[in-house]
Amino acid sequence: MGKLRLNVKLGVGMIGLTLLVAGCATNSPKSDAIVVGEDVCAGEATRIYFAHGESVVSPLAAQVVVRLQDQLAQCPKRRIVLVSISGDDGPPSSLENREERAAIIRQVLVSRGVAENRITATAQGPMVDQAPKGPIGGVLIFTRP
Repeated sequence: MGKLRLNVKLGVGMIGLTLLVAGCATNSPKSDAIVVGEDVCAGEATRIYFAHGESVVSPLAAQVVVRLQDQLAQCPKRRIVLVSISGDDGPPSSLENREERAAIIRQVLVSRGVAENRITATAQGPMVDQAPKGPIGGVLIFTRP
């Protein structure tokens, strides 16, 4: 029984080591790529979700914006980019709807003390095309130097 436990521990350890090495071997994203993550000051994006076809910030999304604003205070010299995208749960939101979503998030950030001249918003163009799609439309928020 003792040998079986030792073999299991060794097997699990080898699997963990293999995953660690594989994780280190992956290529890092291009510097201009949008990566969804939690470190907005490092350029990773945070997504604010909107109900399909809606432009109203939900209470949960408002909490995310508050948390995000706290993170943005840690990197006051970085530019903030808002990219509004459609979800894939139905027909794409109209450009007007996406622009309205970006404007709402901009307004919330400004009302929470983020300087308006730090914020750029887009609802069309190459950044929208490279942004990761999801089941629900929303606004990606990330930073650039």
